[in-house]
Parts: sequence; structure tokens; C-alpha cells
Amino acid sequence: MTSSTNGTYNINVFEEGRTENKRVDGFSSQTTSYEVQRLKPCTEYVHNVIFVDGAGKKTTCNITGRRDEIKVDPCRPGYVCYRVTSDWDISSSISSSNNVSAERCNSDNKPCIKLTDTDFCSDLTTTFKSGYCSFNLINSITVDFFDPTEKQNFLNKLPVEIKPTLPPNCKSLSIDYTCLGNEKTLSELEPFTDYSCTGQIKQNNVSIKNTTTFQFKVDCDLTIEIKSSRTNTSIDLSWTTNSQNCPDVSKLQKLSYDCKCNKHPSGGTCRFTKLKPFTRYTCEVQPTYNNKEVSNVKTETVETEIGIPENITNLEAKVHDQNTIIVTCRHRRNFNGPEVDKLYIAQLYYKGDNSELKESKNKTCHFEFKDLSYLTSYTVKLFNSHFLANPWVYNDKAVIGFLVFLIICTSLALLFVLYKIFILKRRKSQDMGEGVMLIQTGSDEDNLMSIEPIPAEALLEAYKRKLADEGRLFLAEFQSIPRIFSRYTVKEAKKPCNTPKNRYVDILPYDHNRVQLTTGNGEAGCDYINASYIDGYKESKKYIAAQGPKEDTVSDFWRMVWEQQSSIIVMVTRCEEGNRVKCAQYWPSPERETEIYEEFIVKLGSEDHCPDYIIRHLSLTNKREKNSEREVTHIQFTSWPDHGVPGEPHLLLKLRRRVNAFKNFFSGPIVVHCSAGVGRTGTYMSIDAMMECLEAEGRVDIYGYIVRLRKQRCLMVQVEAQYILIHQALLEHNQFGETEVTLSELHSTLNTLRQKNTNEPTLMEDEFDRLPTYKNWRTFNTGLTEENKKMNRCSAVIPYDYNRVLLKLDEGHSHDSVQQDEDDEDEEESSDEEDEESTKYINASHIDGYWGPRTHIAAQTPIPDTMADFWMMVYQKKASTIVMLSECNEGDKESDCVYWDKEKKLFGEIEVEVSSTDTFPAFIIRNILIRHAKRKESRPVKQFQFLKWTNNELPEKPQDLTDMIKHIRESFGRNNAQRSTPIVVHCNDGSSRSGIFCGLWNLLDSADTEKLVDVFQVCKTLRKDRKGMMSTLEQYQFLYDALEGMFPVQNGEVKAAQATAVDAVQIVNETKAAEQKAEEKAEQPPSTTSDDQQGVAENTPLVPDAGKEDKKEESEKEAPTETTPLEDTSNGPTVTVEV
Repeated sequence: MTSSTNGTYNINVFEEGRTENKRVDGFSSQTTSYEVQRLKPCTEYVHNVIFVDGAGKKTTCNITGRRDEIKVDPCRPGYVCYRVTSDWDISSSISSSNNVSAERCNSDNKPCIKLTDTDFCSDLTTTFKSGYCSFNLINSITVDFFDPTEKQNFLNKLPVEIKPTLPPNCKSLSIDYTCLGNEKTLSELEPFTDYSCTGQIKQNNVSIKNTTTFQFKVDCDLTIEIKSSRTNTSIDLSWTTNSQNCPDVSKLQKLSYDCKCNKHPSGGTCRFTKLKPFTRYTCEVQPTYNNKEVSNVKTETVETEIGIPENITNLEAKVHDQNTIIVTCRHRRNFNGPEVDKLYIAQLYYKGDNSELKESKNKTCHFEFKDLSYLTSYTVKLFNSHFLANPWVYNDKAVIGFLVFLIICTSLALLFVLYKIFILKRRKSQDMGEGVMLIQTGSDEDNLMSIEPIPAEALLEAYKRKLADEGRLFLAEFQSIPRIFSRYTVKEAKKPCNTPKNRYVDILPYDHNRVQLTTGNGEAGCDYINASYIDGYKESKKYIAAQGPKEDTVSDFWRMVWEQQSSIIVMVTRCEEGNRVKCAQYWPSPERETEIYEEFIVKLGSEDHCPDYIIRHLSLTNKREKNSEREVTHIQFTSWPDHGVPGEPHLLLKLRRRVNAFKNFFSGPIVVHCSAGVGRTGTYMSIDAMMECLEAEGRVDIYGYIVRLRKQRCLMVQVEAQYILIHQALLEHNQFGETEVTLSELHSTLNTLRQKNTNEPTLMEDEFDRLPTYKNWRTFNTGLTEENKKMNRCSAVIPYDYNRVLLKLDEGHSHDSVQQDEDDEDEEESSDEEDEESTKYINASHIDGYWGPRTHIAAQTPIPDTMADFWMMVYQKKASTIVMLSECNEGDKESDCVYWDKEKKLFGEIEVEVSSTDTFPAFIIRNILIRHAKRKESRPVKQFQFLKWTNNELPEKPQDLTDMIKHIRESFGRNNAQRSTPIVVHCNDGSSRSGIFCGLWNLLDSADTEKLVDVFQVCKTLRKDRKGMMSTLEQYQFLYDALEGMFPVQNGEVKAAQATAVDAVQIVNETKAAEQKAEEKAEQPPSTTSDDQQGVAENTPLVPDAGKEDKKEESEKEAPTETTPLEDTSNGPTVTVEV
């Protein structure tokens, strides 16, 4: 309180509701504050201040002063805490209606009341006392105060139940639990598994907070009842399993049992055979869940039955006094029966007679038979008390004859063996230098052949020679290499602590070169992983061949990568193939980004998908080592089929280039794995090493290197097809070289390819000449039948049978309901798999693209008799885009290639209507609606007609064609719709111009995705898909020219060029436009002839057909003459829009 005017203050203080006051008079107006003392605690006062100035004028100000306010303050869950705005200590004067004493808060000593279950969702009255006074404070206790940590009761049973104790007054409160990062609900949890669970507290089904995370595991109390049965050499165990906690034990699919060394399903049996008779065995049944031992082992002691004694040895028979036989033996082997029953029984028979003459029993094997007949053969049989042992026959006169007979037989057998050895040696000396062993000897290496390295120039001839006669020499070479070298031990892999870590029981690392882990936890087997060091061409331990990690060995795998300082992992498998788990996913998914495997943290930096492989950039951190993060490149090859080998060897050469692009001189071995770490892994390593050998020495020793691989890891290069694939990949490189070009090097490479020396072809010409022709490499019989010949525009271009488009015959059924429509569409999707007898021929072929098979359909421009088939193909294959590269005049009545009309028209079963037209300088876009006559819904189709290919083999300017392609790609948007449905591309013969379009499309896909192009491989694939594609050097050069224009150099960098801006766009409504004659007539394509009957020989695609003469002749035959372009000359209403 202050005043600029001189005067004094008078203060009157009243208790609220009372009239008595305490007066304070006369303190100066310059005083800023005043303390009123000796007031009652917990009492509300009213006071006023009267200011008296120098003139005696009074000014009154009334103020109500409230008691110290007590506020609720958050401090601890499950408690309500208080604080005061003054320095009043209320901790000793607080009590509550729940009769709970106040406690101190952990942080700042505030007084707190612990809440009971009945306090929540109700009012809590707290009483505060000070001296003679007290007052009550009522607080509403909401769910926010509820602490569920101590209220969660876990029931150790299946299905899992967690019963939280909820406040009884909170009727709308519930808790939902999820475990393993919200991946599983309680009903999905499994026994014997550690889980981290979190509860989501909901009020009126609205989440308000989460409980703290808690750990638990359900242990099923397994009770195993074993029943046994036995024979003298086997024991059969059967058992049943019960559990109080897990009543449905039979439904636990991951529960199994280890019965000694055999694994059996729950409630099963196990059988031990080849046991010793009359021997006591202790059998064990160990339950396991998910390959981990659970519960206690159950033992059963069983004794096998009495068995047949082992054969008697040192049996001697002596003739005494000519009519007495003394038989003795020394039986030191197992008697297989009780010692008390150990008894020898000798029975004497006439030879060939079952009537017993004499019997003698003795504890020792000594018998004497007297008064026998002379010149008589006798049979003596020895027994124990239970079973008959092998009988012994004695004939004193026949013994000499038997010995003579035995000597003769032995001599004849010896002579026969010597004769066979002589014949085999003779055959071996006459073998044609291939060194095929016909006798398996004791040593692993005795069967190895002496195969000389193959020079580069002889690689093709060697491949043909080994492939002849159904690959006989390939098979002989491959089978001569031992699958396993027995002189190398696998003791560590077979230890009981390590066997669960092996994915396959028969594929184990050798002890001498296995990868040993050094930073384990000290437990038995902590240094073991199923992985082996593998030498490269010259470099020792260049690779590590490993099995695909199992779920419980992922951390060991990352430990190996860390310890070996590996920066590249090559994965040659998918995690699942054919519904079988091949490898655990040991890296984080893009959704999670980070995974923790024991002490290793793996983060996913980026993931780039290409058609044949996925490149992931990972960072690996070891929590035990601070500030240690390493970059690891993970390259997964995804195009290895479930069965067999990749059909294109160049895919593995491409994979090798990707791997080598990330090689680091300072990093450790390259880790390569498939599922078992031998077949595909060995194939990749062999190709990589032999490529280095080919480049360094100009020759390859494939056989010798695979022998080296097998000495370092069993079964490397597992099947013969992989052995042949290695030869094919090296032959592919040797014949065709590396033709892949990155966009950054495109222009410099083109300058080199075009550089011309005197009287020598350019490098581009050499590259084109290396393209294989694939002449008659597949059959095309269907297109040559009498009924189908008339459907071909050009007899030189007939689709191959293996990839021709199959049109399903319309069966004429009515399709009234929507459900029937959907069913028919499903049938259409599988039409290519129908029997060819139920399909119709059309001159069209499926063309493989960058992203996969059947990206395009290359077809001839339909003739009048096939226009209905053309539209049926578009409809059945669900094509939404048609690219027209042929030249037609729409108004020319003589034109036979216009397969639409200005008005709605029916072509067979398909109704076609042009709804609108957009005209550009180089192309026309028609928006067409097609509808099956028996269906209700129509389907939109865009047709792009190219106009700048007038009477020439090539477009006038590459940029015109590339601009149209860009427009088509933009019409798809970013949803990659073109990958699911094919683009129909047609020209007169379906090859000459369509091949250029398909090639350019695939090259742009590659450039967009990988920033590289391979014109050679693209043209090679097109030639395999359809005859007449990319048949001339000019077409080949055109692809390079188009790429050069699409990716010009700008400011020293190669960048994609923007589409050329058009001067005007003309929009024409063709359904209302009047007919007008075309300005130019379309030429009828000349018919060319070829041999009707062509060879059906299946030549390998790796071996090109001979010579330029064949190529020139073929191009002259197959290249049809194209006609003039189709111009839209409609007189209908138009609108011009300036761009």
C-alpha cells in the first residue's frame, strides 16, 4: 500500500460473520506493507483500509482475505497429495475419511493420502486441524489417480488371463492387454515363452492411459505317463501328456519330444531298435517347445527280453576211438540271458533226419557222444535254455571232400576276380581322356578327374561338348566330386549344445575352417555358428559361407558380422519359398526401422527394390562398445526360383556387379548365405571367383575350384544344374561382355561406341553383331496351320508357341448377375493356362519387361477378319492402354487397319465407342469405352496413335516417340498400374516397330529405377520373345539415340529431359464428327513368304546362330514395309487451347 499524498492509514480487521474488530491505527502513507499479527488460524477475515489525508478526508477500501488455500498436487500414482500456498505445515494435522495416515511424497515431502479401491470414482473428505480449529476439504477422485501396477494378477494357465483389480465404483473402466509390441492378444500367447505386456486402460471404451509393462511366462506343468513294450532287440515307448495349466496339450503345435535322439509329435511314440538282448536301458522323454527344452525329463527303465546267444566261437570236434565225438567250445560272447539259465544243450541228429538221437546238457561247453555209427554224418545243435544257437554239423568222412570242394570254388572265384580287374583296367586306359572312374575306392579323392582348365576361346566348344548326349560329361564331372570329404571332422557341429543351431542335420561346417565366435557369453557352444571360411580365386578367406539364420541364431549371425568386420551380406534366397521357411528375417522391416538382437542394434537406413534384388543399407551398433556404428550393405537376390536355377545367367553376373560396387578394401569377408549355405551360395562364389580367374588368366578351372569349395564346406554347388549354370554364366560374359552403362557414363560411352576407325567397324556395330539371332529356337506351329495362316499379315513373323497370347473361346453363356460377371473375370485371368483346344489363335506374343514377365503384348495390327479377336484380347487381358504404331487413314474406305468407328460399333462380342479424342503434334489419344455384349459394365481404354513414323524404318525424331512414352507413363500416375495389366503394342507385323517401343519402355524403367541401362540385354530378350524384333543395326542405334536425348548433360550432370511443350491441343468428339475422306491412302503391306515348315530344334539361347549372312537374310525377309500415318481430319466441332 502506497500513496503519493501525505496522510495516515487505519485498518479494521473482522472475523467473518462477527462484528468485533481489531483496529490498527496510524501508520504512514509511505509504508508499503503492514503485517497484522495474533490472528486465529484456519479463520477467514474481512478487513478494510481507511486513508486519511492531510485535510482529514477519509477514503475506504474493503477487501476480503481468504484462508490459506490447500491445493491437490500430483506426486505419486495411487495417492492424493496436498500443498499450501503459505508456509503452514499441514503434514501433522491431516486425516482422511478412509482412515489412512498421511505419507510423505518421495520428491518434495508433500503430505499424501494412499487411496483405497473404494476411493476411486467417489469423493474423498480430508480433514485439516491446526490448534483448536479444523476444516474439511472434499476432492473428487477420478480415474487419473488410479495406479494399476499393483492390481494386475497373472494366472499361470492357457489361455492366458490377466485379471486386474479395478475400483468397484468405476463401472465403465476396463483394461485390454497386448503383448510383443501390440502384435499378439492374450488368447494368442504361447506357453514357455517370455512376453512383455502392456495394458490399455479404457473408460467407456476410450483409451485414457497405459499400465506399466510387465514380464511373464506361462509354464505348463506337463505330466508324462509312459508305457513301454519290449522285445529282445527293441524297446517301444508310448506316452500321454497332461497339464493342469494347459488343458489342451494336443493343440500345442510347437510342443514336441526328444526321445533320446528321435523327435516325435505330442502324445506320440518312439522306438529304439538294434539293442542288445537282456540289457537294462534308461530311456528319457524330454518335452521341447519351439526347439527349447521345457519341463522336466521323464525317465523309464526297461530291460530287453532274453535273446538268442551270440554265435559260438572256437568250436572244435574231435573223433575219439572212431565212434566217439567230443565237442568243445569257448563262448566268450554275450549269452543274452540270465546267468542262472546259462546252460549248453547239445543234440545229436542224423544228417538230414529230424529225429533226435541224443541230448546232453552241461554248464560248460564240453560234450562227448559215444557209441556212434561208422561212416555216418551227424548234426550237433547247441542251445541255451531259451533259444537255439547256430547248429554245427560234423561228418568225419565228408570233411575231406568238403575241403576239396571249398578249395576249388575259392580258386575259381579268384580267377574270376583277376579277369574282371584286367577288363576294368583295359576299359579305363581306353576311356576318352575324361578320367571316369568305374570302381568306387576307399579314398574320397580317388574318383576325382583330371580336368584341365578351359581357355576362354574354347569355352563355347567345351560347353557344347559337355552338354551333348543329355549332358553326360557334365553329370560325370559333377558326380566325381565327393559330396563330403570324410577326412575333415565336424565334431563341434555335432555337439549336443550345437545341434539345435543347425538348420539341416547333414550340412555341417568342417572343424578346420569353421568361423569361431569370440565374444560369446562363456556358455558351452557360444563360439559356434554354422558358417565356414571360403577362399576366393587368389584371396584367402574372401568369403564366409553361412546357413540362413534361424530365429534363435540371429544374434550369433550379427555377432559374426561384427567380429569379422564384414560390410557386405549377399542373401541368395527368400525368407519363405513354396510355403517353407528358408531363413529368418534378421533385419528390421521398413515399418519398424530398428530391431535389437541381444547386444546388437540394427537400423534400416534405406531399402531399394529392383526386379531381381533388393539393396538395404543397414547400420550395426554394438551396445557393449560405445561410439561404434558400422555400415552394412545387404543385397538380397530374389529371382532364384523355388525349384531349379535362374533361366537367365546374366542375372547372376548383374548381382556380382552390384556386390562389387560396394566392396571396401578395409572390410572383412563377404558373407554369402542361402538357406543351407551350400548350393546357391557355392554357385555365386564360383561365378565370382571364376570371373576373376577368367579376367586374370584368360582361362577357367571350374572343376578344380569346386573341389576346393567342397574341401572347405560340404555340398558346395549342390546339384548338377548349378554346376551347368556356372558354365553358362561364364560363357555369357565371355561371349557378350559387360554391356551395362550407368546414366552418368552414358554420353562418354556413346562417344566410344560410335568412334570409327579406318576400315574397321565401330564398337557399336561389334556389339550389335554379337546379338544372338535365336533363329528357330522355339516352335511356332500353331500360326502355320491352314486355318490360321490367313490371320497373319506377314508370314515371316509368327508368334512362338510358348508365349503366344491365348484367347479363350466365348462359350455363349448368359451373364446376368454381378456374381456371374466376377466369376467369369476370374476365369479370364487363368485363360492362359487353359487347354489350347479351348483357345483361339491371334498373332500376338507376350513380351517380358523390366519388372517382370508379360509386361507388353506385341501384336500385328488387326486385319478385318481379326478385329473382333483383337478387341476380345484387349478385354480378356484387361489391357487399359493400346499403342498404335502402324500407319492408317481413318477415312480411307480401303484401309484395313482401322479397328474402331466414329459411332458406337460392335466387333464380335465387344462393343467399342470412342468417347473423346486429344490431338498432339506427334500422336493422338483416343478415350475408348469397351463393353462385352453380355455384360453391363463398360471399361475405359486409352489408345495412343503415333503419327511420326511415315514410310520410314525409324521415327523421324527420337524425341517424338519418347514424348509419347512419357505421356503414357504419366497417365498411369505413381501407382505402377502398368505392372498389373499389359500394354498392347501393335504395328503391321507386330515386331519391327513394336520391338523398338518395348525396348525403349524397358530401358526407361531401368533408368528410372537403377540409373543404368543395358541396350544389349534388352534387345537380346526381345529377340527371344518374338521373331523380327530389333533386327537391324539402325533400330539398335535408335535406342541409344533416344536415351541420349532423354538424358542430356545439364551443368555437367546427366538429367532426364522434360517433355517437349506442344503448340496446341485439339479435342475432337468422334462420336458426333462427320465422316471425311483421308488425305492419304494407307498402303497395303506386301505379303512376304517363308518356308512353311521350319525346324523345331531347341538350341541353347547362349549359343548365337552363325553369321551376318543369316542375319541380313532374315532382316530382308522379315522387315515389312510400313504405311503412311493416320491423321485425324474430322470436320466435327473442335476447340483449340493454347499451351
